[in-house]
Amino acid sequence: MKYLLIFMISFVVIYLLYFIVIVSRKKGLESFKNGKQFEFFVKKYELNKSKLNIKSFANSFAFINAFIIALTFTILELFNNLVLKLVLCVFILVPLMLIMYNFLGRHYKKKEGR
Repeated sequence: MKYLLIFMISFVVIYLLYFIVIVSRKKGLESFKNGKQFEFFVKKYELNKSKLNIKSFANSFAFINAFIIALTFTILELFNNLVLKLVLCVFILVPLMLIMYNFLGRHYKKKEGR
């Protein structure tokens, strides 16, 4: 129960911060749209920028990033050894990012085809 609470609190805090700083502000959306992460994502999944709803995409990206960070943080809370936490962090973050970003990219590619 303790770890579920840690996950939920960290998820909500990270998502709200991302939402306030990026999604809800016009200037934040512009910087997101011109950022390297967005450019890489558009090129990798061959998305059409003109068909893409930037606000919706940034919101989905915020949700995915909050999930990845909160889950990693929660899993790392199970361990006390700092070196073990650092090693596990890499082995948790990289696969989670690859899986979740692939899911998001395929979702928006499918959505674009409709």
